[in-house]
Parts: sequence; C-alpha cells; structure tokens
Amino acid sequence: MEQGDHDMDNKITPKRTIIFCVITFVLTWALVSVIPLTGMAYGASLESMLIVSACMFMPTIGNVLTRLVTKQGFSDFKLAPRFKGNGKNYLLAYFSFIILIYLGVVVYYLLYREQFTLSGGIMYQSVSTGENLQVTQLIISIVTAAVISPVINLIPTLGEEIGWRGYLLYGLKNSCGSVKAVLFTGIIWGFWHAPMIAMGHNYGTAYSGYPVVGILLMVVFCVAIGIVESYLTLRTDSVLPAAICHSAVNGLAATGIGFINTSEYNPLLGPTYAGIIPLIPTILFAGYLMYRIREEDL
Repeated sequence: MEQGDHDMDNKITPKRTIIFCVITFVLTWALVSVIPLTGMAYGASLESMLIVSACMFMPTIGNVLTRLVTKQGFSDFKLAPRFKGNGKNYLLAYFSFIILIYLGVVVYYLLYREQFTLSGGIMYQSVSTGENLQVTQLIISIVTAAVISPVINLIPTLGEEIGWRGYLLYGLKNSCGSVKAVLFTGIIWGFWHAPMIAMGHNYGTAYSGYPVVGILLMVVFCVAIGIVESYLTLRTDSVLPAAICHSAVNGLAATGIGFINTSEYNPLLGPTYAGIIPLIPTILFAGYLMYRIREEDL
C-alpha cells in the first residue's frame, strides 16, 4: 500500500465523523436513560452517579467503534503527551481554569453582593460550628481544589476528550477548517449533555424555561470551555491538555457555592461555573483564543 493510500484510510472523513456522533450519542443517551426508567433520582444515589460517570467514557468507545466499523485503523489517538516544546501550553492547561473560575466567582459576587459570605456559605452550615472554623475549612478546600483539580479527574475526562477533541475536532477540521471545527465541536458536546440537563444536572429543574433554556446554556458553556481545550489540543496535537482543563472544570465548577448565604438563587445565573455570569471571563478569553486559532492557522 502506498503512503498516500494509508493516510487516506486513516483520515477522519465526514462519513466517519457522523458515524462517531451517532454511536456516541446513542450509547450515552441509552445508558443515561436507565436512570429515569428505573426510577432513580439523578445524582441522588451511588448507582446514578456511576451511570453518569460511565457516560464520560462513551466518546472514547465511540472513537474505537467508529474505527472498527469503518476500518479506519488505530494509528493516532492523540494520546502522546508531546511535552517537548509545549511547556507554556501545559502551564496554560493547568492554570487557565483555576484563574477563570475564580475570576467568574468574583464577577458573580460583585453583582450579587447580598448573597456573599465569608463564613463558609450554605454548603458548610451542616458540617461546621463557629465562623472561624468555617472560614478555615473554606480556605483549605479552595487551595486544595486548585492544586489537585486539574489532575484528579484525568481518567474520566480523558474518556471524553479522546472522543471530542481526539476524534470529532480533527474530523470537523478536515471538513470545514479549524475555526468552524472548534465551534461545532463545542455545540455537539453541549447537546450531548441534553438528557443530563433535563434530569437536573447543573441547573436543577425548577427554573423558567426548563429544560430548553438549561440545554441551550449548557451549549454556550461547552462552546466557551471547549474553545480553550481545542486551542490547546491543536497547539500540542494531544488530548492531554484538554483533559487537564476538563478535570479542572469538573473539580472547581461548584466553587462559588462556598460563598453563598442563601438557597434562593437562580442557577442559570450562578454562582456555579455553569451559570452565565461566572462564565463571562471564560467567554472573553475564548474569544481571544478564537482569534489566535485563526491567526496561527492551527
């Protein structure tokens, strides 16, 4: 076989991209549907949490099955870390969402100062007594989370990123170029979460416009953070930086709850990172990175 024929056999074509999406969505949505079909409350039992965790590996399974079905081969999973020459990119992967999420918390509480407390917030009221103890616990938890979050969830986030950034992003790039590929990958990733959002993930079920508004906001969220992850993937040709970013997001997304003094807040707005207000710094940063993607012709 000539080298050109080999490269073509391994190329992620539009057909393969569609097959990947269909397999990944069908597997994920079928699995997560077990939760309501069996009467489980989303996130309220160990079984439901295990199911949701298993869903994170469906994009990787979609990648593998697509390669098997289409006889594409397994030559490049974008798993090589490629540390050499990418020190700045890995620093950005590790620290970007630590900074962006904490900035988002600041933005939220500048707008909702009446909800702010330094005594640990409602998440600590059931486990602490005394304001000083609550503040200490809050500081310790924030520092600890910042240090370990970018790496503690790496296995499940790789389960997603091997599919989204390692396969879908490159498949779309082959079809429509980097800029559109980055945006479309985020949109598809966001809609993939639709059944989870409908069951209350991130925003609950009591908000106006449920579940459509929550699903659309999740798409915005995934596009914004996905731009950062995709930029780093294209810069390094590896999914590992994206998985580090994803791990940090999962570990730090609830940070804002640690400062809130009321249970009466709109989850669509914040204070968790999935709310639109804490997401503002990330949206601005993502806009800059989209400019860099175009200018650097990644």
